[in-house]
Amino acid sequence: MKRILLFSLIMSTLAPGILATVHFSPFISLFSIALGFDIAYITYLLVNVDWNYSGLYGYTKRLSPLVSKVFLGSWLVSYYLYVIYTPLYIAYYVLNLSGLTAILLTFILVSLSSILAVTEYGYYAFPVIMLAQIVFVLPVGWKFNVSVLPASISYLFLNILSSSLVVVCVTLSTFIKGDKRFSHYILLGYGISSIFLLYGSFMMPNSISVYGISLGNFGLVLAEFLMLNNLLRHELRVKKNNIYILSVVATVLSTLGTLDYEFFYTYLIYPSVMLLYLSLLLSFPSLFKFYKSILYRFLGFLSLLPFSYGIYSVVTSSGTLSIQIVTLSTLALIVTLGLVLGKRSSSRLQHRDTK
Repeated sequence: MKRILLFSLIMSTLAPGILATVHFSPFISLFSIALGFDIAYITYLLVNVDWNYSGLYGYTKRLSPLVSKVFLGSWLVSYYLYVIYTPLYIAYYVLNLSGLTAILLTFILVSLSSILAVTEYGYYAFPVIMLAQIVFVLPVGWKFNVSVLPASISYLFLNILSSSLVVVCVTLSTFIKGDKRFSHYILLGYGISSIFLLYGSFMMPNSISVYGISLGNFGLVLAEFLMLNNLLRHELRVKKNNIYILSVVATVLSTLGTLDYEFFYTYLIYPSVMLLYLSLLLSFPSLFKFYKSILYRFLGFLSLLPFSYGIYSVVTSSGTLSIQIVTLSTLALIVTLGLVLGKRSSSRLQHRDTK
């Protein structure tokens, strides 16, 4: 992969257009950058072990085949749901559109990203997406406004944990066939993206920044579609026709979601986010398989803190009982299926070994 494509993909997974507009307090931003760096650094360490289409799944499989099945189910479902509901989020919540315009934009976003992903031309879109979202969130005409939050220890601690999770999508960069010589692009991209998060703490964005947010979210959708395609096609050997079917289904579901976008978005985002944090909680301990020093073990355990909090936060903030039931039922189903499939795989391997 060309260096500019690799770097722009990594930057797009970090979504500077979104980071510049979250407007955390400076104190929370600084600590979030430090904690988020741990996630980026572990991602950097893992790709230096093996940078291939299997990504986090490959590392987890080498740690535990059983756990890797649970990871696989949670990761695939999480990001598949994400690419379905995020086009709705862009059209209705970010751009505040309605009617036919919102429906058409939702259809265009999900269909365009799926086509670019399955044809693998999507990599060439990332330089444009990266530069465009940066231009839209340059602090020209922004008003100085420092975000100040109550300073209770528990409140600050929870906000730091929560805000550090905004960079978890950098882990998507593990699912490409990359050159280890350029693994430092992950750290470089994180450093540059942190600048956007930091200056956003001191300024209120102007009206055109919504286009930067939209492009940031679209870049994530495209990256997720591509990584789903990479894992399914190159690692799991899923036939192209089946991947095309999944893309069409995602397009249809996202478009149908415009009939009641609030209901659709709400009932998809909670299980999606919970499964994402679960997949990261399961995969990051694979660091211990490849790096034995006390420092790396400390960094590995530290990274599990925001993922654990993320799962807890989703459960406690999911609102109505029906949403909690859907979220927890999805979690239970994925974990159960993963464990069953993992045990079957282990049994087959043991059976082969005894022959």
